[in-house]
Amino acid sequence: MVSFGIDEGQIDAEHRSMINLCNELCFAAATDPSQARHKLAQEDVAALLAHHFSTEERVFDDIAFPDSHLHRREHDHLRRLVSPLLSAPHETQFLGALLHARTGLVEHIIRHDLGFKSHLLHRDGR
Repeated sequence: MVSFGIDEGQIDAEHRSMINLCNELCFAAATDPSQARHKLAQEDVAALLAHHFSTEERVFDDIAFPDSHLHRREHDHLRRLVSPLLSAPHETQFLGALLHARTGLVEHIIRHDLGFKSHLLHRDGR
């Protein structure tokens, strides 16, 4: 099994929560896109992202993460990926935006957050 864990409890929990939400939305959208849109409306995705990015960026500052500027720009990229999901006027556009946002989140974790893991391990003397 592939792990997206970076050995930082709160960040790992937030990653799991966001991936689970994306998976739930994709599953709901496969059977009833309006149900997925309704579930999305119940979640404050922008607030979830803002909270998570704040958590990560606070850790960046705590350990003087050398790539924090680039990583923060990638957080802005994820915000831009999610924006069409929230405003898509038609089901087809919503489904496309949902898949794009989910893929973007997973790619962000793989490309950027897992790279951050080595700095956390170093901080912890491992």
